Amino acid sequence: MSKGGMVPFAVLVCFGSAAHAGGMYLPGSGAISTSRAGAAVASADNGEAIGLNPAGLAKSEGTTITLSMAIIDYAMSFQRRGTYDDIPNVDLPYEGSPYPLVEDDSSAPLGIGGFQPIPVIAVTTDLGGRVPNLRLAAGIYAPNSYPFRDLCTHQPGGGCKKYQVNNDPNELPSPGRYDIVKRKALLLMPTIAASYRILPNLDVGARFGWGFSNVSSSVHVWSAPGNVVEDVGGDGLLEVSGKDNFVPSYGAGFAFRPTPAIEIAGNYNSEIHINAKGTANTTLGARSGSSGIPVMVVPLPDDAALCAPGGVVGAFKACITAELPRSASLGGRYKFLGADSKERGDIELNVGWENWGAEASTDYRVKIDSEIVTAGGGGFAIKQNVVRHGFQDVFNARLGGSWRFPMGANTLIARGGIGYDTAAAKDGWFRSDIDGSSRTTLTAGAGYRTGRFQFDAGFGVVLEPDNNNPGDCNPISSQPSQLGCNRDGMNAPLDERQGPDPINPLLVPDQQLQAPVNQGTYESRYIMFMLGATAAF
Repeated sequence: MSKGGMVPFAVLVCFGSAAHAGGMYLPGSGAISTSRAGAAVASADNGEAIGLNPAGLAKSEGTTITLSMAIIDYAMSFQRRGTYDDIPNVDLPYEGSPYPLVEDDSSAPLGIGGFQPIPVIAVTTDLGGRVPNLRLAAGIYAPNSYPFRDLCTHQPGGGCKKYQVNNDPNELPSPGRYDIVKRKALLLMPTIAASYRILPNLDVGARFGWGFSNVSSSVHVWSAPGNVVEDVGGDGLLEVSGKDNFVPSYGAGFAFRPTPAIEIAGNYNSEIHINAKGTANTTLGARSGSSGIPVMVVPLPDDAALCAPGGVVGAFKACITAELPRSASLGGRYKFLGADSKERGDIELNVGWENWGAEASTDYRVKIDSEIVTAGGGGFAIKQNVVRHGFQDVFNARLGGSWRFPMGANTLIARGGIGYDTAAAKDGWFRSDIDGSSRTTLTAGAGYRTGRFQFDAGFGVVLEPDNNNPGDCNPISSQPSQLGCNRDGMNAPLDERQGPDPINPLLVPDQQLQAPVNQGTYESRYIMFMLGATAAF
């Protein structure tokens, strides 16, 4: 059957705030800061500051226009541990064989192949000096992240196929189908910001943004009670699409210069509340329902709808609520000054914190205005489901810098950086829908300044360790006396489970059978290119 609560990730990685990292986000915002591995809380001084530290706008002069982007590709594979279960009273050719490798084969909708550009477009102005020490900015940006997934499964005869429900019974079903099968997401963050120079050596700034987001996602759920053997005939495919046209966020920052060569800066970003609404469609497996009784999924009456009235079969009304966490960062920068007191280069260290461990940042709730009915009549309530990720707070450190080489009237700028983020996922909670791994970021780049214009480019890699989710729950016995990962007939309490269970639309998480679907090894990494240009007037 299909229904409520099975899709939250769609939203999870598609909504963002400012320049985060760890959990879902990569360091930096635009070409310059990303080329420094995100070490730019103190050094940001052009349109990129709207996503890094709005106090940095105080360093701009006149009017500037920034067009900048990071172009990101993500590679991920999942080798699930264990074998396909034997399905009672059904003969499937792959029963008892080891789970195959699953890979992400997504194509970025606005990119080239798997590479997706993440833009920063901003205009800053000092208003011609009409209000001394005040700078304003407006722009559109998105957090550095890769919110796309399209899993394919390696088949015995070769090739990697996208799994479809009710398709060829000889095709190996995706071992990761209960996590995510396919997702596309788009987020743009229109933002306004302002800075003010309170003292000659102290700047403050603030920003306010509102997000426009569209997302679509496909995931499998249990459409037959207690489908611990993961019979594809007892699965249901849930496809959801939704949007939220107002996802507000805000931030504030400061920059303090105790000496001409030293700068200390900090930035705070608010949490982001998401309330997305859209439609959902369901496809039931051939053996959905209980005891051979066929079932159907129908919309709720309009007067009982919780998301919106007007749902129909094939387009049920759906709503998703989630929250992304607040974050804070602090940076210290040392500037190498020439004999003329102008900056020749700099080195900057940033440390940061992201509150992924907050309960609101780990729970994603989905409700679909539908119910399950049997051929003989009678309905079953669809629950609002909670999708859990087992997140914890993320801490990061970034070291980056630059050096300027005069070239007549122009300047060549070399940049580089290294960063490290702790894992957002606790042991046992790595998943294919969201990248919760620890990561090491290595970047390098260059800029060329000529008169009123500056052009920037860079390259980076994000290296992640192979993440092994422990446990031996695959396969799981279908006998009641042997349920649970210890096969003692007992399910561990929800807060003690190590890994996500499939979604059952008729049950709340506390009642769901313990059957983690992510035990195995994940391999992942990112490649980034950066391009940007700034014009000053």
